[in-house]
Amino acid sequence: MQPYSLDLRTRVAAACHEPGACKAEVARRFSVSLTFVKSLLRQQRETGSLAPKPARGGRLRYLDA
Repeated sequence: MQPYSLDLRTRVAAACHEPGACKAEVARRFSVSLTFVKSLLRQQRETGSLAPKPARGGRLRYLDA
């Protein structure tokens, strides 16, 4: 699954900072989950960045080469 684009993340964050904005309403408007909106705002508050986090890797292979 690919992370959301930086453009979408920027638009979601900007919409949340508008006066009278509700997180649930912003999530519906951009067709993302409420959890994503909350996580995005937390990440922006803690790190100052909206960029997606690097991939953490996946499952180890059962069979080697």
